[in-house]
Amino acid sequence: LGYIEIAGALGLLVGLFWWPIGVAAAIGVILYFVGAVVAHIRVNDKELAPAALLALVAVAAFVLPILTAYR
Repeated sequence: LGYIEIAGALGLLVGLFWWPIGVAAAIGVILYFVGAVVAHIRVNDKELAPAALLALVAVAAFVLPILTAYR
């Protein structure tokens, strides 16, 4: 799972220079952290705020390049 997180972070960094890669990486990171939130809920863990916050940041990383590309 750590390698997936690193790959998502690298994809987001590359996305700063080429937005389609960043959007694809953001989709992967969103899926990763939504899965983390679901896993926390399934085991009744109340500490799901960090995963939820990072999922929201990934949604912002997904939406912002799309909005700026079509301005």
